[in-house]
Amino acid sequence: SGHTERKICAVGLTKILTEAPCMLEADYLKYWPVLLQCLIGLFELPEDDSIPEDEHFIEIEDTPGYQTAYSQLAFAGKHEHDPCKQVDNPKLHLAKTLQQLSQAHPGKLMPMINAGLQPDALGFLQGYLSAAAVNLA
Repeated sequence: SGHTERKICAVGLTKILTEAPCMLEADYLKYWPVLLQCLIGLFELPEDDSIPEDEHFIEIEDTPGYQTAYSQLAFAGKHEHDPCKQVDNPKLHLAKTLQQLSQAHPGKLMPMINAGLQPDALGFLQGYLSAAAVNLA
């Protein structure tokens, strides 16, 4: 959960799909479209905000004797660190890196994408490609 965490996962999955040469070899080739389907799901599916059954939190306001007070702690603030700050939009990043992979392996990606992706995911991917103004060979 969280925007930065989802972005980190998206950039990592994109790197696995486009920069790991073994993903286009016989042993892992069947997993390439499955991983792409999962990445598109990460982009398009809503974030899961549900709480697991085994996590039970007591509302502090319901605790007898609790009084609300506010003290800001100087060094307790959470500093948001984004290790993927060079990537503004993970969807466009995926489209551009897929184009580079497609140019390196002409005619290999589109048959895998067309055969391996569900129709709705294929539509989302086409949207990413058009937004980035790229085509796959």
